[in-house]
Amino acid sequence: MLLACIAAVLGLAHLLTAKPLDCEPLVPETIDNATMAKLLGKWFYIGGASNHPRTVQELESITNAYFFLYPSSQQDTFLVTEVMRLKDKCVVDNSSYISVTQNNLTMIKPGSNESSVAQLIKSSFKDIMTLYHVGENHKGLSTSARAQNMSTEQLEEFETQVACLGLKKEETFYTNTKDLCPMEEERDDKNHSVDMLEPALG
Repeated sequence: MLLACIAAVLGLAHLLTAKPLDCEPLVPETIDNATMAKLLGKWFYIGGASNHPRTVQELESITNAYFFLYPSSQQDTFLVTEVMRLKDKCVVDNSSYISVTQNNLTMIKPGSNESSVAQLIKSSFKDIMTLYHVGENHKGLSTSARAQNMSTEQLEEFETQVACLGLKKEETFYTNTKDLCPMEEERDDKNHSVDMLEPALG
């Protein structure tokens, strides 16, 4: 399945270079209580693109990942648990959170050095979460899905958005679905090395 996804992406890249792009502005999704309720639950991180050098290094190191958004006792806040395979190491971070600012449509994840600020982007698919990462001197896009694999149409939408932002192929990285790390309580300590992280830049 991974090879099929890669083939689809490479095929799309060929099409994008073969004809002019039909680019439309990224449209932020309205983040209200109903939207927040729809975002709750499990998501598989599929891939991301960035022109920020440090972020590119981070994206390249993620073999695969999934995360959970939980409701919080504080209004407009998600509690987050992330389960990531970084190269050959499993990492579980259950100490972070995302604050939502509904009036300017932003999602903020505090980090140890700086906060990650993103906007939820409207998608043609209800089971996709695409985030436009906003920075002073850089830009990025990431996408996650309810399923472990995205369809060709879903990948095509993301690849078009990446290309329209001017992000390059070498700045785009995708995960695979092999050897997903278990949740901490499910892990086999003999087979997995798991580190607990402090809140970090998303």
